[in-house]
Amino acid sequence: MNNGMFENPDNHHTFWHCYYGTGYLKPCPAGLIWSQTQQQCIRYVVAPTVTVMTTTEAVLSTTETISNCLDSNLITFENASMNSKIQNGYHGLKWTNAYALDTQIYPQWSESGFYTAVKSGAWVAFNMNGERMTISIDPPNKFSIKSFVVSSAWKDDVRLSMISQRASTFYKEASFKIEKNHSTTIELNWFDINTITFHALSNNSPHGEVFVIDDLCLDSTTISTSTSAGIIDKCPLNEVLYQNHCYYLDGVGGECPSGYSLGSEAVLSITADSFIGLNYKTAISNNCCVVTSEKYSNYGIDSTDQCNKQGPFTAVPSHNGGGCRNQTTKHSRQLTFCMSN
Repeated sequence: MNNGMFENPDNHHTFWHCYYGTGYLKPCPAGLIWSQTQQQCIRYVVAPTVTVMTTTEAVLSTTETISNCLDSNLITFENASMNSKIQNGYHGLKWTNAYALDTQIYPQWSESGFYTAVKSGAWVAFNMNGERMTISIDPPNKFSIKSFVVSSAWKDDVRLSMISQRASTFYKEASFKIEKNHSTTIELNWFDINTITFHALSNNSPHGEVFVIDDLCLDSTTISTSTSAGIIDKCPLNEVLYQNHCYYLDGVGGECPSGYSLGSEAVLSITADSFIGLNYKTAISNNCCVVTSEKYSNYGIDSTDQCNKQGPFTAVPSHNGGGCRNQTTKHSRQLTFCMSN
């Protein structure tokens, strides 16, 4: 049994803390439930509804759309990218680990979730290598996500989790089972958010799974910031701008300087790719597990060939990268994720 904290399917107001083969059942504070995604107890959120599509046939040309979704708000990913990766700015949004694919080019995948997810045209979106996919927009801009069609690409009985932020703070999360052989229409109705992150896992694998999305019903609202006070439009060298904060990686043993504090793993998962080509802020690390605002370190850089030495970074922190899982040890120059206050 792996060390760590895990959900209790029989009672969401408790969770299991497993430590070297022994499980300890622990309660959440009154009124809170355990979030496996956030690894902490959170306020209760009513889960959205889900409708399962029963067809097992891939439909490559149809005018069917999700009910009550305006044409202008329906993203079908037709010709979303000429080089696979969906570029920032597509529909006015930022896309992380989001890729587009024309299913007609891959007839050999006709029995996969890439085909069962198709609802409009022939294009779909997916997450590369099973890593998290994030859709975001810089505050004070916001978007609302009504619904989308989704399938698991290669496996049945996969759990798709979604977590959202509003004004840079946690808003809602939800989790649903998805299948390879039929699509699922998930109706969220999450309004005025800045970020949504998707992650899929199967019961028998510690690694993320690939999921496929089509007919994303989403409405974005752009707010002018020309007269807004306190809006950051540029960060110092080797820092990444995200939702009006600047973030950086540094070998400082878990201690951020004045004006900065530890950033969260949720934000690290979204911004990690942006550190490619950047460098340590002040000091080279001596341990590649990343200290964040969470109690345990679960993000690290896989290869020591690309960590603990002078940059620029050619690899970035990933979930359980480098074997970092529930780490608490802090070395003198532990890799640290800092954010501006």
